[in-house]
Amino acid sequence: MKKLIFIFLVTATVFAYAHGGYAAQLLNVSKPSSVVAQPYMFRATLVPGSSEGVYTLGVEGYLNIFGLNFSVGTTFEYPNFELNQPVYVGLGISTGGLFVALSSNVPSFEQISDLSAYETPTVAFGVASYKKTSFLFASWSRFELSYENRGVFKKQDGQFVLNDSLDWLNATVNFKVESCDVGYFLFRFTVPSLKDVVEGSFTYTWELALPVSMIYVYVGQPDNNNWVLGLGIANSFFNAIGKYDIQTGQVAWMVSAQM
Repeated sequence: MKKLIFIFLVTATVFAYAHGGYAAQLLNVSKPSSVVAQPYMFRATLVPGSSEGVYTLGVEGYLNIFGLNFSVGTTFEYPNFELNQPVYVGLGISTGGLFVALSSNVPSFEQISDLSAYETPTVAFGVASYKKTSFLFASWSRFELSYENRGVFKKQDGQFVLNDSLDWLNATVNFKVESCDVGYFLFRFTVPSLKDVVEGSFTYTWELALPVSMIYVYVGQPDNNNWVLGLGIANSFFNAIGKYDIQTGQVAWMVSAQM
C-alpha cells in the first residue's frame, strides 16, 4: 500500500509542475532505425501541449510481414483532435538481425499517396532485433546499432534519386538497448555527427534508465550538454516518466502505451 501511495504522489507531482515536453519524442517512425524490430503493433504517446489544458498526442502503427516492415504515425492536439499535422511513414527490410530502412513525412493524410509531397527520406542501416514473451509475465527487449544518413537521396524534378555526391561522414551512429521485464532498463549512446569526430570534436548524447522494481531512475544528456534527471514507472505496455533539466529548471513528462 505504501508503495502504491508513493507512486501516486510522484506521478501527481510531475504532472502538476510540468510545463512542456518534446514532440519529437512522440513517434518512433520519425527515425528510420526505429521502423524495424519493434515489440508492438500500436503505440500512443502523450506530452503537454503548447498551452495550458492542451496536450499533444502521438499515435503510430507498426507491422512486420516476413521481414518487410511498415510504420505510419502522426500527432494531434487534445481536445482539438485536428489531424492537420505531418504524417510520418517508414519502410524497412530486416533479415537475420540486419536491416535497412527509410523514414519520411508528408504534410497531411490527403497527400500520403503523392510521392512528390514527401520530404527527402532519411536512411538507416545496421543491426536491430527484439524479443518478446508472455510466459509467466509479459516482457520484451530490443537492441539497435545503426548508421543514419539524411543525404542518401535527393529530390530532383519532384522525384527522389540517389545522391551521387553523398557525404558518408555526415551521419549519425546510434547504440541502444532497451528492455522491460521485472523493470524498465534503457541505455542509449548517440554520436550525432561522424564528421565532427573525424575533425576532432567528439560530441555525443546519452541516456540511462535503471529499474527499481516497477519504478526506474533516469539520468542523461539526451539533447545537449544539459544534465537531465528523471523518475518513471513502467511495465511491458505502459511507461510514464517525469524529467527535470538541471540547467534550465524545466520539468517535462511523457506517457506512452503500446500493445
